[in-house]
Amino acid sequence: MRHFNFSTLVFLTLTLFSVSPTLASDWVVKQQGAKRSDITTYVRDAENSPIKQFRGVVETQHSIFSAMSVINDISLCQQWIYNCQEARYHHTDDGEKFLWMMFDGVWPASDRDLVMKSSFNQEEVDGPVTVQSIGRPHAAPEQSDYVRIPMLNNSFYLEPLADGWTRITFTTQVDPGGLVPAWIANMVATDAPIRTLEGLQKMMKKEPFKHYSEENVPTDLVEKLNLRFSTLGS
Repeated sequence: MRHFNFSTLVFLTLTLFSVSPTLASDWVVKQQGAKRSDITTYVRDAENSPIKQFRGVVETQHSIFSAMSVINDISLCQQWIYNCQEARYHHTDDGEKFLWMMFDGVWPASDRDLVMKSSFNQEEVDGPVTVQSIGRPHAAPEQSDYVRIPMLNNSFYLEPLADGWTRITFTTQVDPGGLVPAWIANMVATDAPIRTLEGLQKMMKKEPFKHYSEENVPTDLVEKLNLRFSTLGS
């Protein structure tokens, strides 16, 4: 097990998770961005859980195709998902595919892992895309060196804007499993969304993602995900 400071555990506890839409309170702004490219973060109490739900919102001048391409490429997870050790696909005996991720822990907590099922959804042509990830903790065998994260329901909501920018809304909450106090998990309300979205923004500025646009669509990815954009005649 690797030893890190408390900010590392903060992200580990809540980086990829969300709860049901039935919540006990309204969103409260924790950090307000000064301009549209700054990240604004929110928290609110979650029903039937001591761990708060959080949300991070940012607008980027890169296209929705850039964001989708980064999120879809699991070989990049260690580069933008804070504290990710490894990400790989796990195939069950019946052929179902899950994403399996490992995270560094922090003393005295053990390293964590999670197993999840992700999907890209779009309701209308040229409309927003939701990347939804649902935890499936029993879909892969547990590892002796990791504590399995028992609950996941995470979303990235990607909205193409009229001026070519993209609004990204990251909503998440977690039950980290094991013996992690709720007060530590709740520290993530001001840290994890910023770290995650900053990492995503940085990746979107790199090759080849920064060049994707309505004029340069990653056609193979869009078709694989069954998404519909008028630039492709969908």
